[in-house]
Amino acid sequence: MSGWILASGGNEFSSSYQQADLAALEKRTDKSSALLVVVTAPFPTQELAYKTAQKHFNSLGIKTLMSPILSEKDLSTENISQLENSSAIYFAGGTPSRLVDAFIDTDAEAAIQNALLNGAVLMGSSAGAMLFGSRVVMPGGKDIGRGLNILKNQIILAHFNKPWPSWVKQFTEQDFEILGLSEGSSLLTTVTSATDTVTFGNISFLPPK
Repeated sequence: MSGWILASGGNEFSSSYQQADLAALEKRTDKSSALLVVVTAPFPTQELAYKTAQKHFNSLGIKTLMSPILSEKDLSTENISQLENSSAIYFAGGTPSRLVDAFIDTDAEAAIQNALLNGAVLMGSSAGAMLFGSRVVMPGGKDIGRGLNILKNQIILAHFNKPWPSWVKQFTEQDFEILGLSEGSSLLTTVTSATDTVTFGNISFLPPK
């Protein structure tokens, strides 16, 4: 995989993310392409979430499209093809299990991986960022399933404020690194080189034990 990842800590589409969002979108192979916004997670306010995203990115001079994938029932060939051929995709926050159901162990997962191979930029906030890790773990420590594993051997905690919750120990002992993203913070990185990483705001790492 050769694309870029932007993982953000939540409360997306606000001015605190302008710098990080623009830095990520500058990595697009086609600078004029529209950003595909996936609002699977923010049920039942998906239309509102997209309109908020549209307003935010329009203010930055970025065109957007709303993905028709609102649940796992919307994985048509056409919708998956749109995902695969997008040069920039944004996964909005909301309910993490909705993303797991729609994008893990489905044809949509393969489409996302192929998009990355083609150099796509993947962006996600809160639940969207959590999807990029190896496991998707709820704030109370419940493991709800495998993530996309784009950020390999990592578990992402959104809306994070120290101290670390006690439950993270069970995951660090399984050789996972914990990435804590506070609201307003973002991590921009490639999937091929850890040296190509830029951080915005308050980010914390807890290494494996």
